[in-house]
Amino acid sequence: MLTNEEKKVVAGITFVVVARFLGLFLLLPVLAPYVKKMQGSAPLLTGLAVGIYGLTQAFLQIPFGYLSDRYSRKGVITFGLLIYALGSFLGGLAQNIWAIIFARFLQGAGAISSAAIALSADLIREEVRTVAFAHIGAAIGMTFAFSIILAPLLAGKFGVPFIFFITGMLSLLALLYLWFFIHEPKKHNKEIEPFLKLLPKILKDKNQVAVDLSIGILHMFLVSIFTVIPIELIERFNLPKPEHWKIYLPVILVSLAIMVPAIIMAEKRGKIKPVFLSGITLIFLGFLSHLVLQNFWGTVILLLFFFIGFHLLEPILPSMLTKFAGEERRGIAVGIYNTIQFVGAFIGGIIGGIFLKVGASYMLITNLVLSILWLLFIAVWIKGVEIRKKQHQP
Repeated sequence: MLTNEEKKVVAGITFVVVARFLGLFLLLPVLAPYVKKMQGSAPLLTGLAVGIYGLTQAFLQIPFGYLSDRYSRKGVITFGLLIYALGSFLGGLAQNIWAIIFARFLQGAGAISSAAIALSADLIREEVRTVAFAHIGAAIGMTFAFSIILAPLLAGKFGVPFIFFITGMLSLLALLYLWFFIHEPKKHNKEIEPFLKLLPKILKDKNQVAVDLSIGILHMFLVSIFTVIPIELIERFNLPKPEHWKIYLPVILVSLAIMVPAIIMAEKRGKIKPVFLSGITLIFLGFLSHLVLQNFWGTVILLLFFFIGFHLLEPILPSMLTKFAGEERRGIAVGIYNTIQFVGAFIGGIIGGIFLKVGASYMLITNLVLSILWLLFIAVWIKGVEIRKKQHQP
């Protein structure tokens, strides 16, 4: 069980992370249809606007993670939140597609994820870390559900620029909470190996590489889906944007209802391996279902299976990574992890833009093939991995 102090840490990190992700989630279901109609827009530029944040996130996660190891977790998170807020405010003022792309580029420069995960891992015991990440993941999932409902309503009433301004204000609120309610780890390791010596060691660790590739593929799927599916719902199935929440909300709630007990069971009973493989399998079945059915219900099944799989994998992956990395390399290891995650998001946006031009079926075929290869790779790798289950306290 989490101690009272760990519960406070989880609550604090959750607030900071949720405030950050709420900004991304509010934009995710409405950004592609919005920028598609902007001056100078084209399918590829629409995908770029959705996924460009992943490019700067990818470049900065490793140095931000390293700097958080070397100097201060909170200092790095502070800088990232300020940059993200600036990008959000500029996004609210943007008048054309290139201004939106630049604003999203700056939003991505607020690369706090590696430092935030490392901070929570510093302050939470290893044996309860997966459960803690599950709580944070559930909060993020609920935030996603809330965003799916609210974003089309806000965009319809006030416009997408209003959402950009909200995301900027949320970042500033998260910054205040960070400094008043979350403390820097007492035993912070400042004497670490030089960055260029640490990086090859981490990249040679096949366990960390497998986890890193998994998060990259997962977020590539996520962004490609949300570049294509909202427009498909509008243009192919004649479902107005304000009605999309009627699909998204039940899907998210069902996936969260499955996630929490599955993750707790995985940790307590040492079942992380089958849960990991089940998550990938469900994602594969989602793409297969939509490809076979090619109708509205195929879209619904895709979203349902994808988000069940997504919410099974999201808390497992960072917990596994922090166990593989060890305390002294945790920040940079998480930095690499998040770099691959956001490279995946960037690629997802780019190929999503291509799929908008050539057709949604190409997205389904591409992602289906990749999910099969991913499943086979993980099935072979995970056989030789020892994952400690939670140690019960006397």
